Amino acid sequence: MQIDFFNPRSILCFIAILQGLIFAAMLFGRFFRGKQKSDFWLGVLLLVLCSALVTPFIGFANVYDLNQWLTYFPFSIVYSYGVLVWFYTLHLTDSKRQFARKDLLFFVPTIVYLIFRFYLFSQDLEWKDWFGDNYNNILNTVIFITEFVWNLTFLFFSIRHYRKYRAWLNENYSDTEKIKFDWLRNFLYLFTAILILGALFDFTNSFIFKLSYIQFFYFEIILALTTYYLAVAGYLRSKTIELNFSETKAEEIEERKTLLPEKELEKLKEKLQNLMQNDKVYLEPNLTLNDLSRKLGVNSTVLSFAINNGFGKNFNDFINEFRIAEVKEKLKSADDSTLLNVAFDCGFNSKATFNRAFKKFTGVSPKEFQDEII
Repeated sequence: MQIDFFNPRSILCFIAILQGLIFAAMLFGRFFRGKQKSDFWLGVLLLVLCSALVTPFIGFANVYDLNQWLTYFPFSIVYSYGVLVWFYTLHLTDSKRQFARKDLLFFVPTIVYLIFRFYLFSQDLEWKDWFGDNYNNILNTVIFITEFVWNLTFLFFSIRHYRKYRAWLNENYSDTEKIKFDWLRNFLYLFTAILILGALFDFTNSFIFKLSYIQFFYFEIILALTTYYLAVAGYLRSKTIELNFSETKAEEIEERKTLLPEKELEKLKEKLQNLMQNDKVYLEPNLTLNDLSRKLGVNSTVLSFAINNGFGKNFNDFINEFRIAEVKEKLKSADDSTLLNVAFDCGFNSKATFNRAFKKFTGVSPKEFQDEII
C-alpha cells in the first residue's frame, strides 16, 4: 500500500477544496478592501467546508492507513456550520451590524470540541486504540446528536431572519429586486437539506448499521458540489447593500397597534391618493417609504400603518399597483417593441419585477395583455 492522491475520489475532493480555498481568499481580499463583513463570514464558512473534505481527500489516498498517528486530528470543525451561516445571513442583510464580544459565546461548543479532539490526538497509539474500542461509538453518537440540533437551530434562526427581512423590504421599498437576495434564500434551504442528509448518514451509521468509507463518500460528493456552488455563487452574488435591518424593526411592524383614529386615517388616505394620482410619485424607480413619508409630511411608521390598514396592502404592492395601472394605459397605444421601455418609464427597474407584478395584479403576462387589446 502506498499514498495515492491521484485516485478519482481524492481528485474530486481536491478540486472542491482548491475551489473553496481560492474563493475564500478572494472573499477575504474583498473584505479587507471594502470591509464587507458578510464576505468575511462566507470566507470562513468556505474554509470550514473545505476542512470537512480533507478527511475523505487524504483517506482515499491511504494517508490515514499509513499514518495512524493522525487518528483523532480534528480536520472537521464541527458545531460551527450553523453559527457561521447565521452570522453570514445577519451581516448580508444588515451592513451596519457589529460583531460583539458576546457573539463569541456561540463558538464555545466548537472550541470545546477542538480542545477535546486535540487532547485525544496528542495521546499515543495504544491509548487511542483503547479509547476507540471502548468509547468511540458513544462519542460519535453524542457528537452527531448535539451537533445536528445545534446547527439546525441556527439554520432555523437564519431562515426566520430572512423571512422577516423580506417582509420588512416589502414594507419599505418599492423596488426590491437587487436587495431581496433570492440567492440567500436558496442557499439557506440548500444548506438545511445538506445538513439533514448528512444527519441521515450519521443516524444510519450510529443506530442502524455501520457505513463503509465508500458509502459515506456519496455524501462527500454532495458536500463537494455544495462547496463548489457556494464558492462561485456566493462570491458573485453576496454583495451587501447599504441597509440597516434588524429583527426588532420587523417585530415592531408586526406588533404595532392602532396609530390613527378612523377619521385621521381617512384623511391621510385621501391625501395619499391625491399625491399618487396628481404627482405620480410612483414613477420614481427607487421610491421608498421614507421618501413618500417626507413628501406627505408624516412619520414613516404612521404612513406604513395607513397603507397596511387603509388599503390592505404592504408598501411594495401599493406602489406597484399604481405602476401597473400606468403600464396598462400606456400599453394600449404602445407596440411590442416598446413593452419593456414602457415598464421602465412607469417606475420599474427590472424586467423580472415588472413581469411578476403585472401577473400578480392582472392575472396575465404583459404580452398576453397586449395581445388582448390589439
